[in-house]
Amino acid sequence: MSTKLAPRVKEALNERWEPVYRSRLHYLVTWSTRGSRPVLKERHARKLQDLIPQLCAERGIELLDVAVGQDHVRVLFGLKPSQSVATTVREIKSRGGLQLLADHPELRVWLGGNLIWDERYAVETVSPVRLPRIEQKLRNIHLSQEPLARAS
Repeated sequence: MSTKLAPRVKEALNERWEPVYRSRLHYLVTWSTRGSRPVLKERHARKLQDLIPQLCAERGIELLDVAVGQDHVRVLFGLKPSQSVATTVREIKSRGGLQLLADHPELRVWLGGNLIWDERYAVETVSPVRLPRIEQKLRNIHLSQEPLARAS
C-alpha cells in the first residue's frame, strides 16, 4: 500500500480540516414579541427580513425562509449536525433584537423596556420531504393574514 498522496490531496490535508456533511437538520423556529404584543409594523418586518439572512450567512446557517407577523417571527433553517439549534436561536434573537431596538427605539417604549422577544421559543424539526410544504404553509399564513399595520 502506497503512503504517497496526490499533490492536491496532500495540500488540502495541510490546510484546516473540516468534516464534510452530507445531511442537514432542518428546523422551524417560532418566537414572539414580549407579551405577544402586536408591535411589529411593516418597517420592522422589512428590517428583520434583511437582518436575519445576514446573521445566518455570518454563522454558516442555511436559511430557507423568514416570515414576520405583528407579534411573532418564524424562521426555517438547516443546520449541520455539529451546530446547535439553541445556540443558533440565541444568536438570531439576541443580535436581531438588539439591532432592531437600535434602529427603531419606539419598540422600547411600546414594549416597556429593553427586551423585545419573549424568552421562550418553539422548535419543530422538519424532514426534507416536508420542506416544500412548510415553506408553502409559511407563505400562505403570512400572505393571507391582514396586512401588517401601517407605519406610524
